[in-house]
Amino acid sequence: MVRNILIIIFFSLYSVKISSQSLKIQIIDSISGQAVPYSNVYFSNNNGLISDDDGRFELIKSQLSEKDSMYISMLGYKKSSFLIKDFNDTLIKLVQSPIKLTDVILTNKKLSSKEIISKVVENIDKNYEKQFTENKIYLSRKSNTRTERFIINKFKSTVPEINKSLIDSLLANLAKENNSGLETLAYYYRSFDDEVKKKIKIIKSRETYNKEGEVLESINKKMEEAFKNELKPDSYYKIKSGIFGGDLELDGLEEVDSTNTESIKKFQEKEVKEKGDFANNQIRTINRFYNFLFFEKESPLNFILKPYKYVFSEPKIDILGNDLVYKMEANPKGRGKYSGTLYINPDDFAIVRIDFKNIKTVYNIKLLGVFVNIYQRDGKMILSKYENEKYALSYAKINFGQRAGFDRPIKLIEKNKNVKGRRKQNEISFRMDLIFDEKSSTELQIFESKKITKSKFDNITVKNDIMPEYSEEFTTNFWEEF
Repeated sequence: MVRNILIIIFFSLYSVKISSQSLKIQIIDSISGQAVPYSNVYFSNNNGLISDDDGRFELIKSQLSEKDSMYISMLGYKKSSFLIKDFNDTLIKLVQSPIKLTDVILTNKKLSSKEIISKVVENIDKNYEKQFTENKIYLSRKSNTRTERFIINKFKSTVPEINKSLIDSLLANLAKENNSGLETLAYYYRSFDDEVKKKIKIIKSRETYNKEGEVLESINKKMEEAFKNELKPDSYYKIKSGIFGGDLELDGLEEVDSTNTESIKKFQEKEVKEKGDFANNQIRTINRFYNFLFFEKESPLNFILKPYKYVFSEPKIDILGNDLVYKMEANPKGRGKYSGTLYINPDDFAIVRIDFKNIKTVYNIKLLGVFVNIYQRDGKMILSKYENEKYALSYAKINFGQRAGFDRPIKLIEKNKNVKGRRKQNEISFRMDLIFDEKSSTELQIFESKKITKSKFDNITVKNDIMPEYSEEFTTNFWEEF
């Protein structure tokens, strides 16, 4: 808890770059040199993956046998194969291959974009699953944070061990750029009724980042010891920053006494809360994806529910996977922030994929020394049919970018609950000037989705006691059992 306090209050420490011994490979078209996104990469040991939207993937040869082979396939290209023991390239060029289609009968009636949108709306309830469902999901978030400015000045402290030289040492050892990743495998239960609380059963989770060096660790320990030495029983720190403020309990500074029942109980309650907070945070992240579905009332991707706000291109016939689809572009008329590309099944008029991107700043505020500018939010959503023959979300990705800053005075005032009169004990004050740029990519994959009854949903007991396992570098065998 102390380390979290120091990170949040003082210096917003971020995890540093992930490093791994691996090959970072890109798949490109042999003629145009353009990336071939979402290519299938699979191995003779029956494992596989899909390249990202730039045609890139990571090959960790130590996780494979020298006898294994790697295969690359993509619709419209000849399949390529490589022996792992001989492969050391960072670029794979796929050769185009003509697509042979079976006979297709098209109606002589050409539908307009308006007619297609109308049929999509008409078939929403028939095409999409909106009942209670159980979903086996994999959630992944990778982020990069770059610190542009971090200045601590006007520093004063009544705690001798926490002084300006310690602060300067800490700032000097902060990484300017940091990467981290969080992956979770879970069962996620939901209904599209906003009044029904979503549930999650976490199976396994991993957090990947490099811990700070020994110098930074020693500084953290010094600060931790300083708080322990100076903090009196029943004390807490009050945080003040102009009109902002709040109380911060520092019970975690005390060692847990194994002979003290009350101390053990407090520690157990804290541990349960941390696990519950992690589970709820995962639910909120997953909910954000579902709230982006085009048929949700508050979705920012309201191309279908509010078509009058957009200009649609004339529909074209395209190929998505092995299927023919209508493809249309949607661009906002006025103050809309998102444009999109819609892929629509011509048989049942279901939207099976939406690619979207913001064409205006998503959010921008500057007030009382704090500013936030969300300049990027783009991604894609793919919907597939599961066992109930209705479409449900099967894959989604959202790329996010924001620049934020904080330039305000901060005071940490130690107060004691049992001291009469003025409860002030110690005080640390400084001015923090921080600007950082954060980019993240969050992906949701749904392996299984099945309809369940409300009764089964209600009877699901959730006991989330899983926390992310720490890993300093990425390894593919973490998920081997699944």
